[in-house]
Amino acid sequence: MVAGGVGRAQVGEDVIGQSFGFLTLYMQNVLHLDALETGLGFLPHTVLTLLVGLRVTPRLMRHVDSRVLVVAGVWVAAAGFAWQSRITVDDTYWTGVAGPAVLMSVGGALFNTPLTATVTSGVDAGDAGAASGLMNTAKQVGGALGPAALVAVTTGPATGEAALAAQYGRAFALTAAVLAVVGVLAAWLPRRRDDTPGR
Repeated sequence: MVAGGVGRAQVGEDVIGQSFGFLTLYMQNVLHLDALETGLGFLPHTVLTLLVGLRVTPRLMRHVDSRVLVVAGVWVAAAGFAWQSRITVDDTYWTGVAGPAVLMSVGGALFNTPLTATVTSGVDAGDAGAASGLMNTAKQVGGALGPAALVAVTTGPATGEAALAAQYGRAFALTAAVLAVVGVLAAWLPRRRDDTPGR
């Protein structure tokens, strides 16, 4: 259980972790936002992730199988990245960034906590800390490797803002595709020991 969950966590963080880098480039190089405006542009991601992750997901976990939440969250996030992949030079902040942010943030907040709980529930109490630490390490590694891999695959010479937007869009399309695969694989996560719908 730990190995499978850690693998899915790393793959998920590999692709989700890259979003901030590519979004930063899009906002500054295509939308021409300055550094402060770009930073503020990530507020929807932060606020939604905190609200859903801290208030909504724990309540859902009392009534819904964790695997269902993980699969649903990954697919919602994938939909957000698919939307993000359609960015163009003509988009505004609201259509090119804030809109997709809703799906990306809600999806990430839905699957992160249930995935962690599923991984740690399958080990003895004395090993729970080690299992959690291993998973968090995988997330950090994934968050570092993901941007590097996507930069290598999707970037190249680009002239003009339209070409840059298309380049960033390819990165988000690849992210959506990888998340879709993770969403399928997540259906085979083991059931959490204390998953009792309606408890």
